[in-house]
Amino acid sequence: MFVADFLRELLGNIARYADPTQRYEVLVSAAQDHVTIDVTDRPRQGDTTFEGRHSGLAYYRERVLHAHGDWDVREKCGQWVPHASVPVDNAG
Repeated sequence: MFVADFLRELLGNIARYADPTQRYEVLVSAAQDHVTIDVTDRPRQGDTTFEGRHSGLAYYRERVLHAHGDWDVREKCGQWVPHASVPVDNAG
């Protein structure tokens, strides 16, 4: 359920902040012990700052890091590029 909610947050951010004329990518891959999520999008014209974008993701960042997962949100070549590797508990 956590991964589904996290994806909903990421897609909501794309709907709010991404340039609708540009392409975006969401890649989700699963392994036995983790789910990896990578997103790339370009902000709307005139919305050149990436400051403040991470507040809605703070909850997810804390949960992923608390579970000893990987988290990175950055700007690369004018694109917003979040990455997370979310540990999965398969203990039953």
